[in-house]
Amino acid sequence: MIEVITYAECLLRVPDEENYEHFIEDELRQLLGEIITEQIVSIDKPVRNPANWSLETRVLAKFILNIPEHEPLKKVEDYLEDVVPFLKRHVPKCNHIASTKIVQMKRALHTE
Repeated sequence: MIEVITYAECLLRVPDEENYEHFIEDELRQLLGEIITEQIVSIDKPVRNPANWSLETRVLAKFILNIPEHEPLKKVEDYLEDVVPFLKRHVPKCNHIASTKIVQMKRALHTE
């Protein structure tokens, strides 16, 4: 398992302009397992996306990702290209990952 601690700026769909902060907090706080929300740094006011007319808000959050290893001999840094697709798959209502800043990447050792 590759553990990644990262800040990510995401564009998330919201149902309406009322209570959007509460909606985002609930969506991100319920994440468990492969991705955990450690901290929500900021949530912008929602705007209408002119391309698809969805209501989106820009969210900056700190996540802990647990990316499964497919090749045990692959170097940890080779998993860099997997971070953004992993976030897009696991962050609910995610339209786009605008940017990421990786704080730490490491191979999690399982001891039993």
